[in-house]
Amino acid sequence: MKKVFVMLLCGMLLLSLLAGCADGEQSVEETTAAVEEENHWISPALTVTDEFSGKTLSILVNHEMNAGSDEASSDPLEDAIYRRNDKLESTYGIEINTLLDTDYVSLSNKVTKDVSSGNGEYDLVYQHMVNSATNLATNGLLIDLGDLEYVDFDQVWWDQDAREGFTIGNHQFLAVGDLLPHTLLYSACLAFNKNHFDDQGLEYPYDLAREGVWTLDELNALTKDQTKDINGDGKIEFENDYFGMTSWHLAGPFNFFFGSGATFFTKDADNYPVYSVDQDKIQNIYDKVYTTFMDNNSLYITDVGIHTEAYKVFTRGKALFCSCSLTQIAMTEHGFKDMADEYGLVPQPKYDTDQKDYMSFVNGAAAVVVVPKSVAADKLGFVGFAMEALSSSSYYMVTDTLYDKVAKAKNVRDAESAEMVDIIIRNRVFDFGYAHFYSKAYPCAVLFQTCLDGKNTSVASAIKRTKENTMKKEIDKILKVYQGD
Repeated sequence: MKKVFVMLLCGMLLLSLLAGCADGEQSVEETTAAVEEENHWISPALTVTDEFSGKTLSILVNHEMNAGSDEASSDPLEDAIYRRNDKLESTYGIEINTLLDTDYVSLSNKVTKDVSSGNGEYDLVYQHMVNSATNLATNGLLIDLGDLEYVDFDQVWWDQDAREGFTIGNHQFLAVGDLLPHTLLYSACLAFNKNHFDDQGLEYPYDLAREGVWTLDELNALTKDQTKDINGDGKIEFENDYFGMTSWHLAGPFNFFFGSGATFFTKDADNYPVYSVDQDKIQNIYDKVYTTFMDNNSLYITDVGIHTEAYKVFTRGKALFCSCSLTQIAMTEHGFKDMADEYGLVPQPKYDTDQKDYMSFVNGAAAVVVVPKSVAADKLGFVGFAMEALSSSSYYMVTDTLYDKVAKAKNVRDAESAEMVDIIIRNRVFDFGYAHFYSKAYPCAVLFQTCLDGKNTSVASAIKRTKENTMKKEIDKILKVYQGD
């Protein structure tokens, strides 16, 4: 029966090909190229080989969404990752062993212990960007990914924004690619309540976003006079009242700082970081952000114990906007999936219309991929091969599932928001200063959080607390490790 079906299928394809050629619509070469493209499931550079047959790849993973499933699953993303791994294992004769640890402190300790003992238990590690992966890198515990055979960071399955942010000189110890589906969702954006827009006769901000003029001024105009004391008790509280915008302090301030194009670092001609502070520009950005958060009485939660209220208040229909990321769109717990009101998405607003692109900040809880120094030298070739195979096969076999079924069609509720998801993901920010200095709470990483927490109207004193010479010394320390000195 299967042979008959194949013969019929081949005949249909042949007739279709001949008809296309007769009409002059498609050549044999074009058809062949289309079929080859359709059959791609992995980098063309990774030819089928038995060189690594019998080898096991051990991956220490930080999140269930990056781990997938070890069997066929009804969840589309888990199943896509399962099918990817199954295809890699059957094609190359390898085994993929995934070890899950969602506690980033525990995960970092495991890597540190593995390197110090030289056991080589883990070949790849998917680890939190800040407080974890960057600490491992600056402590000299990771391998320079640029030295790995087979890995080609020029390819589309590697995030070029992350590459730009993490590459120092010609050294790169952290990477982001399609092998990390959860990281794709850590892209900052704003959600808005469409019901409240309709009730007030407000225009959805989609056209502003499309035209490149969705700015902090536009957001401030929309959130002005929105926060209201609903129960009339003279207090504004998240349990009872209504807000122009909701956020919490480990997300919102960073989304707005980096989304407005602010940074403390530039790169020199040799691609090394240079501490360079434009205090006037940063103050101008902060003035607008202060209006959003403080003058307009947004809900700004600083207590980690109740941080999910920043999202729950919005999903209860008690806010016009919510500062969030695409993780909230895809999550079941304190996510937007079951929100009764209709909502839409727009990118993080620009500082002003002179800002070239929207900039979607990637939070430090997002994972990066690293390779511990405990990996044996004679295994590095296999690890590089596997890393490129995982990312490229994810590009073909996993990302569309994440992008269309999870981030877009499954949870986003209108075509305009799906269009906005494209914009949000297209321009992501991985900042050197944030990634490397968040754990030290330097202003280059936490400036707006520090100032908003203190309700300060000026950033000057916070910036001055870290001397330029101090930052130069910190950079020199990092460079010595990265350069192997």
